[in-house]
Amino acid sequence: MAAAEGITVIVTVYNDRAELAQLLPALAAQTVAPHEVIVVDGGSTDGTLELLESWRESADAPVRLMVEPGVNISAGRNIGIAAAATEWVACTDAGCRPVPGWLEAFDRARDGRDLVTGIYTVDGENAFERALSVALYPAADETGDIPPTVAAWHKLFGKRMQAEFASARSMAFSKRAWEAVGGFPENVYAGEDPALSLAIMEAGFPGVLEPGAAVGWRPRATWRANARMYRNYSRGMVRFGSRNRHYARMAAWLGAPFLVLSGGRPGRALALAGAGAYLSLPVRRAARRGISPLEWWRLPLVIALKDLSQIAGAAQGLLDEAQGKAQPTPGRRTSEYQAPSRSDG
Repeated sequence: MAAAEGITVIVTVYNDRAELAQLLPALAAQTVAPHEVIVVDGGSTDGTLELLESWRESADAPVRLMVEPGVNISAGRNIGIAAAATEWVACTDAGCRPVPGWLEAFDRARDGRDLVTGIYTVDGENAFERALSVALYPAADETGDIPPTVAAWHKLFGKRMQAEFASARSMAFSKRAWEAVGGFPENVYAGEDPALSLAIMEAGFPGVLEPGAAVGWRPRATWRANARMYRNYSRGMVRFGSRNRHYARMAAWLGAPFLVLSGGRPGRALALAGAGAYLSLPVRRAARRGISPLEWWRLPLVIALKDLSQIAGAAQGLLDEAQGKAQPTPGRRTSEYQAPSRSDG
């Protein structure tokens, strides 16, 4: 049977009632409607299923619910994609708010390609979340033609939005590419989305970054929840692609204290210069967004939180690999990394 035209939206959930209440209206408001929305539920008990049932009765786009108790986020996505009637699928997460032209941007950009990576904007509603948004996430305007200093910072210190490193908050691809690379890797529950996009690109399928395919997303609400997210993400992602950045991060955090304590004045000056360079783009983002300098003291703290959590996660991921183990799923939360819960503490 030939695949239907259009794009199917895939969403995986587990106890995400509040987050779905943000996503579903945004999907209903799309300028290009999805062919269908497939929601794979990992066994919710918080009213998620009841919300989806009521939505199925009122939504214009067909909503198909698949209940798969205990499934992790990668397996859930693979189940939904295999069931999709269309050749193209788009992924997003509960808690995300796609702009009205999100699917239209994917539809426009997919011609002649097999992967379209969207972007996300991080919405900070308090001082802590604003610090997270500027310190840990690339800005929407940091794509395309950017200043050389920003490009250099991305290369040296931080992630940037690239086609080959997609986030499942906003990505679309053909089923033929998904099948060719074996789908989302199911032996990890975090970092599976850039692993898939990188595999698609490395297999020779053409891809592109499409800034018009944007979703809004609110970061996790607590220090502990963010630390857990970055640890889990790094634990999965270290097993795919280059490990150079992981090793460089470890070396920097081990070397900086040595320079400060034993390197004398030149060592302290070098460590200070490195820290200043590392903080330069987050400070630039904060200034551009009008965040008060009185809030900037949080920037180095959240950066340290992220880096140290990633170091711990990468070390555990390398140990998992050495022992031949899959990354365990904690507490059966299928959307542990991708769909933030406001109750995480």
